[in-house]
Amino acid sequence: MTMSRTTTIGAVLVVGALALTGCSTADTGPRDATAASRTAAPEPTPTPTPTAEADASDGVGGTAAGAQPEDLTFEDGAQLSPTRLPAFGVSVSSLQNWELTRSDPSAGSTEYTRSDGAVATVTQQRVTGLDPTMDDRAATEQLFRAAGAPVEGLEEQLLPTAGGGTAQFLSIAGQADGEWTATVARAFARPGVALTVEIVVPSRDVLRDDLHEILVNAQVVIT
Repeated sequence: MTMSRTTTIGAVLVVGALALTGCSTADTGPRDATAASRTAAPEPTPTPTPTAEADASDGVGGTAAGAQPEDLTFEDGAQLSPTRLPAFGVSVSSLQNWELTRSDPSAGSTEYTRSDGAVATVTQQRVTGLDPTMDDRAATEQLFRAAGAPVEGLEEQLLPTAGGGTAQFLSIAGQADGEWTATVARAFARPGVALTVEIVVPSRDVLRDDLHEILVNAQVVIT
């Protein structure tokens, strides 16, 4: 991962936590890490339980209601119904080296800490100012740009999906005040949702491994 200056996805476009009524944190078994070898990241507080199959189409974009798409490329975002919400799911029980230290539903975020000093924050939020017809990659770059991140420093990451495939995200990492930070995010322009994970570690040596451990236990689900 190329190290660029530190950035945090800011509040320029974010307007509110993503409310997922009736959802709870998924607790599935460990997943294959292969799909997330270029990983990106993790999970927030209300986390939906994926539905195995869909019986009917919702009539928008060709994605059936309740269906979990296998892959979510940036181009695939245009196929999502604006009424279906992307979210993070994470297997808490598989994060044996991490402790859940804070959950803030009002901000749509969950915080995990590790004994080596790492802190990972997973956030899912609704956003405004995104053109729903915009390509998801362009929308994601707009999020980073609004936070002051150099778009030319972004790298592509792949997160696992509930459908057994991968979802494209973008990431950036850097150093400030003796700490190393990595931010992984994706904007879904059509439903107006941003999924973000940020990890802060005391040493560059543990940044990649600690981030990877969080990310391979995350999955993107569509509610």
